[in-house]
Amino acid sequence: MIRNFKESDIHDIETVYEKSNNALSLKIDPDFFRKDKKKFVTSTIRCCRNSVYEHEGKVVGIISSSADCIEGLFVLPEFWGKGIGTELLNSAMSGKEELFLQVYADNERAVKFYRKNGFEISGSGVCQMTHLPYFEMIKVLK
Repeated sequence: MIRNFKESDIHDIETVYEKSNNALSLKIDPDFFRKDKKKFVTSTIRCCRNSVYEHEGKVVGIISSSADCIEGLFVLPEFWGKGIGTELLNSAMSGKEELFLQVYADNERAVKFYRKNGFEISGSGVCQMTHLPYFEMIKVLK
């Protein structure tokens, strides 16, 4: 079930963020996401519209968006491939004309997911925090 974020979700969201990122095996210090999860919940969450996916009373996924940009979409690895990311993405796309996001270029699973959901690569860059290359992606909705 998708619902709005509540303050009491913070601990679960930190877990979802850290576990989903660590499962990607990106070429980055393994401790980075453990440390960065606090920044995610204190800055990104606070300036975004957030929806969570709840399964049996536990938050297993989150999408954070601002205006026309997806700031983060994370699902616990044990729930990957069950349609939760697609449901969260569809909820964020409602009422938008276009939607942008950045995704690590080495995150082939996510790039494939976004392409399957109608996004196209529109540019690239290098993340200032992780120094990993990323793709900019866009989906025109109307």
